[in-house]
Amino acid sequence: MTVSPEIRELLPLYSLGLLDADEAKVVERALADDPSLASELAGYRDAVDQIVAPAMPSPDVKARLMASVGSGRFESFTQRIAKLFDVTLDRGRELLGLIERAASWEVRAPGIGLVHFEGGPAVATADCGFVRIAPGMIFPWHAHVAEEISIVLVGTLETNDGRILQPGDELVQAPGSEHAIRARDQEVIFATRAFDGITISGVRQR
Repeated sequence: MTVSPEIRELLPLYSLGLLDADEAKVVERALADDPSLASELAGYRDAVDQIVAPAMPSPDVKARLMASVGSGRFESFTQRIAKLFDVTLDRGRELLGLIERAASWEVRAPGIGLVHFEGGPAVATADCGFVRIAPGMIFPWHAHVAEEISIVLVGTLETNDGRILQPGDELVQAPGSEHAIRARDQEVIFATRAFDGITISGVRQR
């Protein structure tokens, strides 16, 4: 059976649901009379599915994208992060987005994860990054070569001298100071900037 050009012109619109009732009935009658049209319609519907329902990004990619446009879960920290690391607000958002990317984290010890990156010109000699401590785990005793400033982003952090820090709290360590820190009953994530690094058991860590 010969199908009119008009019917073929209506197929793409039918696949999108854009025909009125009378036009849709015309197409449906043509489909009933000529089953070969069904394969053409299936092709249009496949194309529509690819356009209308694209593949969703993985959760970590979505979280990073949301962070980069100012809608991430750490957006309230953006200005402080930008200042801490001497970067622009946009770069601060990008850095916070690294927290959501599993591949960003380097495991240095059981329950301890690190993300390292370069800060701006004013902190060029500092170690900059994020630290993640699993619940109940301890970041071991260490000494600060120079000043270190940390901002808690997630969880409750406890120092060896009993100080308790919550999200938003800042911890400043003077040059030569020593301490250990522990995540209490949930994961802790904090941003840190340590000039000239730290030493653990006398070994400098970078």
